[in-house]
Amino acid sequence: MFEARRPAGWLFLLLLALVASAQTLTTTTISEVHYRSLGHALARITNPSSIDAQQRGIDNGLHGAVRHPKEPPARTDADCEMAALALLDDATGPAWRGEYDVWSDFLPGGANDVFPGDGLNIAAPSRGAAFSAVVSDVEITLNNPEGEHFGYKIKFANDAAKALAFEFEAAKGTTSLFVNQYTNAQVGETYLADLTAAQITQVTSTTISVDAGSPPVSGGGIEVRWSDAGWGPGNDRNLVGRFTTQAFTIPRLSKVQDCYLQRYDNSVPPKYSRYSAALHVDYPL
Repeated sequence: MFEARRPAGWLFLLLLALVASAQTLTTTTISEVHYRSLGHALARITNPSSIDAQQRGIDNGLHGAVRHPKEPPARTDADCEMAALALLDDATGPAWRGEYDVWSDFLPGGANDVFPGDGLNIAAPSRGAAFSAVVSDVEITLNNPEGEHFGYKIKFANDAAKALAFEFEAAKGTTSLFVNQYTNAQVGETYLADLTAAQITQVTSTTISVDAGSPPVSGGGIEVRWSDAGWGPGNDRNLVGRFTTQAFTIPRLSKVQDCYLQRYDNSVPPKYSRYSAALHVDYPL
């Protein structure tokens, strides 16, 4: 039995080559590929309106935290941005937690039972409280076995008071985080959709036909480069071409050839896809 492990920041591909033989099999070949070699996925998100509201005297209102989500894991920059957006949304609202004692006959909403993880809509006008919460603990006391009457103590909290949607690992912020900063309003608006359905449709001795998988945005196009670097209108060194149609043809220069695709629009400066689509050709000339 062969086992392949992927440490943080690396991707291992386990390729099993089985050859029919009367007695023996070929050994396993392990190919190692660098994956996110520059480090883990990161994101830095701010909430300008909350910063302004928190300003007091010499306090500029900028209060930060470094979090490392363990569950659910944040594998990409986009995952990190969405996690940061959720945490900011929780942190800018009031934190509520409490408990509710009730007989089983009078459970909220006529429920038959209550479990940790159930949602509650809390309305307590005397405390000025109206919020949604999640049940964290339930204690049941057997007060009247004959009549099957139980006492329930339901403990609840919202995400601002207790991290119910995330589990975190210890995070260290001893060095600068080299990552672009975006506001909460920019999340999801900074990049165009990736070309995940791009494919090669035909290969000849001199040309490669490509289908980007989806049409360019209005006023934009598909940028193709020989390497995954230098994206943008200011660099033409490794540029194959910029195309305004979904299907196009690029030159073929060798038996083995790679190219990379990103979508762009007509904004100034133009927006691009977050990740490149890589196409690979290995075909006799």
